[in-house]
Amino acid sequence: MHQHYDLVETRAAAHQRWDMILEQLAPEIRPALDKVGRHMPCPVHGGKDGFRVFKNVAETGGGICNTCGNFHDGFALLMWLRNWTFREALISVSNLLGTGSIPEISARPRPVHIAPERADIRKRLSDTWANSIPITDPKAKPLRAYLHGRGIPLQKWLHLVPEHEDVLRFHPSLSFYEEGELLGRWPAMIAMVTQSNGSPVNLHRTYIAHDGSGKAPVNPARKLMSPYPGRKTPGSAIRLGNIESGLCQVTEGIETALAVMVARQKPVWSTISDTFMASFIPPPGTHSVVIWADKDREQLVKNAWIRPGEHYAEKLRERLSSEGYATRVLVPSVNIPDCDKSVDWNDILVRYGAEHIGPQQQNHKSGVLSKIMSVWRAA
Repeated sequence: MHQHYDLVETRAAAHQRWDMILEQLAPEIRPALDKVGRHMPCPVHGGKDGFRVFKNVAETGGGICNTCGNFHDGFALLMWLRNWTFREALISVSNLLGTGSIPEISARPRPVHIAPERADIRKRLSDTWANSIPITDPKAKPLRAYLHGRGIPLQKWLHLVPEHEDVLRFHPSLSFYEEGELLGRWPAMIAMVTQSNGSPVNLHRTYIAHDGSGKAPVNPARKLMSPYPGRKTPGSAIRLGNIESGLCQVTEGIETALAVMVARQKPVWSTISDTFMASFIPPPGTHSVVIWADKDREQLVKNAWIRPGEHYAEKLRERLSSEGYATRVLVPSVNIPDCDKSVDWNDILVRYGAEHIGPQQQNHKSGVLSKIMSVWRAA
């Protein structure tokens, strides 16, 4: 199979996202990422406090070890941490962001210091899940209020998720940290993130107000926890029900997926974010994929203006189409209000009603249209 990757495109997509990329590909340096400028033991040779990332790490991905040297960008840092060639680093970042079509590569063995928090990550994920409760529990009232306010009350979609599939839960008091400092505790919606083979890989958190009237006053109110050691979140999804008749439907956010479920009465999966959507891997048995994209304002990424929601949805469509899937991208047709940065399908549900969620909103870039139209009638 032809393998393609684009350095210019990958650099542009990575700009202002290097902190997220490094957290995924090099979780052992998370203490330095959690508080930019903080010194920590070198992840390669150990020591006490010789390593830190640069203040502009989100932009460049760079860092420095007082002994090992200066690494000017994320590619150089990953080459050092993973003993990769430049091409291997580019492939890994490209796969993470969905800007290429290349098989995953592995780091060559080398003697390195493995930070002890890797075991702690597993425990933190397990404890968070164990301390959460079902969303139907009487104590989960704030979450039910939050979902009701978004036009997605449980009674309109929960029947689409099999009872044995525990995907969404409620945490009554989850800690929120910023740069390593505890800002407080808020109720939270906890979502299980799974790989294409169905195995758990991560947890996603949505912090909400104590009374469920909206999101909590923290930034960001939605974020992933650290992944299990040796596994990556991109390519995965929050599975809100089982795919039917070979048709898989995906959105970015959880609330957007639930909004489409309310309107279409079919399972829809959340891919978490626009860049993660681009790397989504459909499960076995899928032949058609409907992509419900967000409509975002244009953003300047490096030297290119893009609409992230549509841009990464199109990236996913192109890759899946090349792999033989029937695909379709649907984008809200309404204008973005002056006070907002985007419009998603949950906004459409709340403002205009369920009847406005459907194929009449599509853009006109699709895959095998005759095939997708045959399955659409069942969607």
